[in-house]
Amino acid sequence: MKNIFLLLLLLATIVVRAQYFETGQDPASLKWRQINTTNFQLIYPDYYEDQAQVLAQKLELVYDFGSYTLNHKPKKISVILHTQTVHSNGLVAYAPKRSEFYTTPHQGIYPQDWLEQLALHEFRHVVQIDKLNADLPDLIKILLGEQGTALLFGAYLPWWFIEGDAVVTETALGKFGRGRFPSFLVEHRAQLVDNKIFSYDKAYLGSFKDYVPNHYQLGYYLVANSRERYGTDIWEKALERVGTKPFSITPFNKAVKLETGFGKVQLYESIFDSLAIEWKKADKQFEEIPLTQLSKDNKTYTNYLYKNWLNDNELVVYKTGLDVVPAFVKMNKQTGDETKLITPGSVFEESINFSGEWIVWAEKVPDVRWTHSGISRIRIFNANTKKMYTVAPEFKAFAPVLSPNLKEVAVVETNFTNANYLTVYDITSGKMKYRYQTEENNYLFSPVWLNNHEIIFAFLDENGKRIAKVDLQTNEQTILPGTELGEIKQLKIFDDQLYFISSYSGKNSLYVYDLTSSEIKQIYEPRFDAAYPAIQESGLIALSDYTGDGFRIIEFQPENTIPINNVTPASWPLANSMQQQEPGIVDFTSVDTTKQFSSQSYSKPRHLFNFHSWAPVFVDPDTYEFLPGVSLMSQNKLGTALTTLGYKWDTSQKTGHFYGKYSYKGWFPVFDFEVSGGKRASQYWLIKEYRDQGDQVVRRDTTLENYKWNETSLNANVRLPFNLSHGAYLRFLQPEVDYQMAHYGKEKSTPDEFNEGNYHSLSYRLYYYQLLRKSHQDIYPNFGFVVEGNIRHSPWQPDEMGNLYAAATNVYLPGFLKNHGVRLYGGIQERTSGKLFGFSDAVRFPRGWTKIDTEEMSSLSLNYALPLINPDLSIAGITYIRRISATLYADYANLKGNYHGGDVLAKFNTNISSYGVELLGDVNFFRFYAPVKIGVRTSYLKELEDISFDFLLSVDFNSL
Repeated sequence: MKNIFLLLLLLATIVVRAQYFETGQDPASLKWRQINTTNFQLIYPDYYEDQAQVLAQKLELVYDFGSYTLNHKPKKISVILHTQTVHSNGLVAYAPKRSEFYTTPHQGIYPQDWLEQLALHEFRHVVQIDKLNADLPDLIKILLGEQGTALLFGAYLPWWFIEGDAVVTETALGKFGRGRFPSFLVEHRAQLVDNKIFSYDKAYLGSFKDYVPNHYQLGYYLVANSRERYGTDIWEKALERVGTKPFSITPFNKAVKLETGFGKVQLYESIFDSLAIEWKKADKQFEEIPLTQLSKDNKTYTNYLYKNWLNDNELVVYKTGLDVVPAFVKMNKQTGDETKLITPGSVFEESINFSGEWIVWAEKVPDVRWTHSGISRIRIFNANTKKMYTVAPEFKAFAPVLSPNLKEVAVVETNFTNANYLTVYDITSGKMKYRYQTEENNYLFSPVWLNNHEIIFAFLDENGKRIAKVDLQTNEQTILPGTELGEIKQLKIFDDQLYFISSYSGKNSLYVYDLTSSEIKQIYEPRFDAAYPAIQESGLIALSDYTGDGFRIIEFQPENTIPINNVTPASWPLANSMQQQEPGIVDFTSVDTTKQFSSQSYSKPRHLFNFHSWAPVFVDPDTYEFLPGVSLMSQNKLGTALTTLGYKWDTSQKTGHFYGKYSYKGWFPVFDFEVSGGKRASQYWLIKEYRDQGDQVVRRDTTLENYKWNETSLNANVRLPFNLSHGAYLRFLQPEVDYQMAHYGKEKSTPDEFNEGNYHSLSYRLYYYQLLRKSHQDIYPNFGFVVEGNIRHSPWQPDEMGNLYAAATNVYLPGFLKNHGVRLYGGIQERTSGKLFGFSDAVRFPRGWTKIDTEEMSSLSLNYALPLINPDLSIAGITYIRRISATLYADYANLKGNYHGGDVLAKFNTNISSYGVELLGDVNFFRFYAPVKIGVRTSYLKELEDISFDFLLSVDFNSL
């Protein structure tokens, strides 16, 4: 019973997240079709028919391979294809059950087709969660539906296992995969060699003090090394135990211990202790060439990435880090001093280039309304004059590069049907001048201009990446011989030499290709990783060189180059070991592209409801309210319609309410409808008088009487969410209108003076924010503001309901030290209460004070937030504290209103204030991945000369 109770407690903390995991919406104009195969339902825009047909075959091809080492064949699943997004991603969710593919490839992919990568990786997640579902006791599925499986999957399985197992699968079933990708593998290696092994909690849950590689990388090492040590079936048994023993609270850890003799913490320590010994031994054999470090050492993890020489003494560099917002800086190589030039928006991966003093990059611009849509913008910025130009490409564009005459820009483009192009645009007019597509529609990478009419680029085919040249005048493509070198990226031209980064040796190293002789040489092999070369006229090279503290900038003159034939190719022993445990490599070239599945239209109106989960409690996902009752949840597969139905029992009033909410997000406006109905209960004081025969009062008794009434409420809301983000700022605008109706009806016990009837109100709200993007360590944005206006009234019953007018703003400013922040708040409100009801406040009261009725209120607040300590402290696996921060605040308000009671109407005009501190901890409990902010607020109420305390708690489910 104790274990069941703890499981229900866990349900009460995270079931809200499981109910509605919707990733956003596609444009309303799209028409959808579907293909149903034996094991998959593909749902896709109608123009994506040919691509969906091929992907359906590839998914069926993956089915037997991807399920082999978990010994489970999953049931049929829906796969929704988002074709217009500027993001590249994939996911599997189980409430409702589906997978989502973001079909746009990106410049950072390993040498395999993007959709094949998604098929291998995401299908493994399908196997994981379906195996868990198959092993679960029927009781859980009967009580909770699909969200029961989603709940246990997210609560019991660490994310390092979920993602690490999928990375192992993509690596073992293909020729490449991230297990053969140096930039994926290097961060743990550098951390262990240069710094130390982090605690398990820190390695898994992260840190504000140090950079921690993500759970994909952690998971690959743990899952793969465990399979190599203890056998292929170790994770099959772990999943089976979680499914068959869900009430044991720690079934995954128990299964790991049964198979390995270690709990997951000890397993982590054992594996990484062994890796540290191996990596440190190899590091002692590394001989570094003579070089100079140009960048200063930083106190926190910092990366100096894309770069270019402005002159012999200055570079322009793209800088990122834990405590900085990514920006372009000008660096003096003699002193290491930096001057910030510009903070760009969200930059596509591997999409920054230079030409002299000009910087060019491709920036993501989200769609104003649709999450699964967006555009690319090419930004061209002069580091000296600060002039900015913008080119609007036709399709999603990446890896821009300026022509030698600075009149044109070449980009890699991908359209909505995954047609891949090399396109040249005129900078002044923005018009397309040239477009090239390979015969096989290969995806292209890292173009560079050889001269004004030839471009060199890397391209991807079924054998990996190679390098080719195209003549823009003749459309003739030439493949450069000998360039089958694994990962290839960051091409640079200097004289007749082509410089590039390749993973050929097992590390990302710098190579040069002689365009005259076709000779390839290795120029620099790093200790860990190298990237983003910049070549001076003298031949001096600046390079990003990875360390345990991030990418530094080094400078060297190439001398002892090594011919490619003398470079030992990478062997990838761990990846090869994983491959030997599989039935083979998935041969995607065997797919018959002429084969056609039957396809049908997918009707949006007929698929508005998809009831997937329920619960023996009432759960309100908006308020996190849990009450006795029942809940029934629906979310359609396109994520446009969400429904909650239920019955809740109020234990204090001993009354029940029926409840329903429906949200529709498939049109440009978002519509929310909410209705509830049932009985309500309360109490009132009744004075009973007892009289004698002379009608004189001889005794009075005051009794507390119970009464009930019937209440039905309806709420309808329409809002227009505009995402206006671009550049360095996040921008959002939302106007909305809200209609509320309440009907109150009497019962026998209802007192006569109870106000029955129908009451209507309208609310109008305008909300806007513009906030500078934050660094990882920032508490507040360094700059920005939020403004909000509210009007609430009842046009049909002004006397009964009253009205309210309010406006408020937050302004964010930097503090005295880095990562400190200031937030200023100001609000003003006018309100008239009706005879029967009044609207609630829209402006903040000073903290610690109990709200009172006012007619006018003005409010001011000053907050100064600062991090105190980043302890990275784990306490017995129960609590992991990443950061403790403080906010010092002062609140003030002027209140005006009427005193109630008495024979003479009296008004008040008073000031109230509070001063205090909030102490907050960024904490993870029970190694659950979603972080929690928990703390206490102490307030001194000056006018009352009193001190109050408040408990603070919030959970960030967006991290899941």
